[in-house]
Amino acid sequence: MDAIQIVIVEDDAIIGADLQDRLEEMGYEVIGLFENGEDAYESIQKSSPDLLIMDVQLSGKWDGIETVRQISKKFQFPIIFLTGNSDEITFSKAKTTGPAAFLSKPYRGRDLKHAIELAIIQSAEKTKKMVDVVENESAYVLQDRLFVKVKNGMERLFFQDIQWVEANDYYCKVFTRTKEIQILQTLGKFSETLSNLSEFLRVHRSFIVNLNHVEQIGDLSLYIGKHQIPVSKSAREEIMGRLKKIS
Repeated sequence: MDAIQIVIVEDDAIIGADLQDRLEEMGYEVIGLFENGEDAYESIQKSSPDLLIMDVQLSGKWDGIETVRQISKKFQFPIIFLTGNSDEITFSKAKTTGPAAFLSKPYRGRDLKHAIELAIIQSAEKTKKMVDVVENESAYVLQDRLFVKVKNGMERLFFQDIQWVEANDYYCKVFTRTKEIQILQTLGKFSETLSNLSEFLRVHRSFIVNLNHVEQIGDLSLYIGKHQIPVSKSAREEIMGRLKKIS
């Protein structure tokens, strides 16, 4: 999994640097730190952050509220507003942009961590793609990525990086090229999460595969790298049917 990527927009250089340090200590990756909304907007055109932390009262042509309005016209990712001693009118205007969370300055590290988790969860709920986990809320889906709870926070996993998923009793194991991630969810439930993604197919009662990673198909199994995965007769027919459609 990759660290969650965050962009910060804060016109106070000291506060911005402190926020970046805290986020990186928590295991997040700060891919941009900007002092005005215009520069942040231009940068976001070229990057794909998972989260934006925005000071409400920015100096410059755009304040934080206007910057979020402009960004939201093209992009959809959770936004946390940093607020100081804002008046009620400013706070009410900020709410109209639909932020996922507010964080008051000065803030504590625990408050920052909770605000990030809340922002991701609420954004997933808005898109109605939240994963129903078995024992606790450990994973959330947002657009093309999955956020998984880990010890110090949450980490990101793109669906395209998943090679296969394997059942393990009430859990399932998600395999990428370099990692194995355990999720507190049955394979059946997790398959519902992937049901709208055509590249994923349940090929066996215990396996789901990403067809984009399949390298070899046999009569009773397929291979992803050196890993042999069993395939049911009906699943093999489905795979071959898809191949015929391509040819």
